[in-house]
Amino acid sequence: MKNAIIAMTTAVVLGGWFAGAAYAQKGMGDAEGVAQQTEKPECVSLTGKILEIKTGPCKSATGRSPIGTHLILENSDEQKLNIHLGPADALAEIVKNLTIGQEITVKAFRTDKHKEHHYVAVLLTYGETTIELRDDSLRPVWAQQRGSGRGLGWHRGRMQRRGRF
Repeated sequence: MKNAIIAMTTAVVLGGWFAGAAYAQKGMGDAEGVAQQTEKPECVSLTGKILEIKTGPCKSATGRSPIGTHLILENSDEQKLNIHLGPADALAEIVKNLTIGQEITVKAFRTDKHKEHHYVAVLLTYGETTIELRDDSLRPVWAQQRGSGRGLGWHRGRMQRRGRF
């Protein structure tokens, strides 16, 4: 009985560990985000109506958050544009103010690794409101301070001393 409990506990722990690792794997294969690259992609202005607000696992992200939010826009040429906003938890308050059918202008960029009509938002403008999602270096505003106010980053809650954890 004791061996069965140990085996079951081990299986549950390992299963959770591997499932978490698989769920967290995301990104375009880049070791670094656009903000760390010396050559920045060109930004473009896109205008359209919001067809859909999607929140779920994001394959375009290079950050740590596995859940992202995207806007699906339809422009005047009736093209559907997939606009990656960023991590769902960091943008929840912003997304609350967006509605299906709303006209929005997005300053955005794309890299060669993005699919056609897929972009990453830098600024959102709707009505009299403009929201900055990324600064001039394309660094996300939620990443301006280590841990985004949620502690010390990867090792939040642990004291860090000169490279030792």
